[in-house]
Amino acid sequence: MSLTLEALGNLFRKPFTRRYPKEKVPTFKRFRGKLVYHPEKCIGCKRCVAVCPSAAIRFRGKGKLEFDLKACMQCGLCVDTCPVKAITWSRDFETAGSDRDKLIVK
Repeated sequence: MSLTLEALGNLFRKPFTRRYPKEKVPTFKRFRGKLVYHPEKCIGCKRCVAVCPSAAIRFRGKGKLEFDLKACMQCGLCVDTCPVKAITWSRDFETAGSDRDKLIVK
């Protein structure tokens, strides 16, 4: 009997969770989302390539880097090491997908 009363009481309460795809979850200021690469700022120093522990960054020439988000563990060392801030974080956390080519940032 008490379960029935509890179920009826929950019908009129505000839900504890968000309705995710329709209601976006707000992120905080220092959130580490998807990597954003600004090739126009890149000076080709290769510091990010040297410091990446998962080898997720490949150097393709001055101002041409590739970031493999499948291998990236979001440690932030590349963002902290870049002297000209050519690598930054976005607040986008929706990185899942069915196409692997979309997980390479150029």
